[in-house]
Amino acid sequence: VAVDQRTNACANPDALFSDKPITVDDVLNSPLIVDPLHLLEIVMPCTGGAAVVVTAAKRAKDSAHPPVYLLGAGEAVSHNLIACAPNLTTSPIAVSAPRAFKMAGVKPGDIKLISVYDCYTITVVVTLEDAGFCEKGRGGPFVEENDLTYKGNLPLNTHGGQLSFGQPGLAGGMSHVTEAVRQLMERAGERQVSGCELAFVNGNGGIMSEEVSLVLGRTK
Repeated sequence: VAVDQRTNACANPDALFSDKPITVDDVLNSPLIVDPLHLLEIVMPCTGGAAVVVTAAKRAKDSAHPPVYLLGAGEAVSHNLIACAPNLTTSPIAVSAPRAFKMAGVKPGDIKLISVYDCYTITVVVTLEDAGFCEKGRGGPFVEENDLTYKGNLPLNTHGGQLSFGQPGLAGGMSHVTEAVRQLMERAGERQVSGCELAFVNGNGGIMSEEVSLVLGRTK
């Protein structure tokens, strides 16, 4: 996860680590912060901001760039304190993601871009499992068997994610929305995903306790 996202960041001139590729050995040899997470598996805090323009579909058609439509949304909250979490390996994404997919009328297999909150590498793995992109408990082998770079078969966090693009304070999750919009508009430059028509975005709040899932598309 960390290595593929760093590859994506190296194709994004706005990323904090746009000029610093890493390897799996680099990740595993970085300091162990909290077992089993190493330094290069943990979010990079920074200063920044993000914004999107939201308008009516009719007005969006008259804009200079291809519009992106909100096709589906889901939200779920399961707890407040981590001590109250009903389960440490299954998150509320297991509720919010199916709601978003159902509203959009699509399935995980239809998605061309995954743009999800990645405060830690494990957050990405849990998200992929709970959102239905792979079987529960198979997240590790799944990310190993698939190419998560912008050139790969399962493009994920193509801006570099919070791990390598950076997490600007409480606006950290918004970079996943702006990246999905750029990709769907075909305005992502070097890291543009070919044929990107549907994107799944997920934001995490609290301590894996509040989740919001979106399905964005180039056509209604």
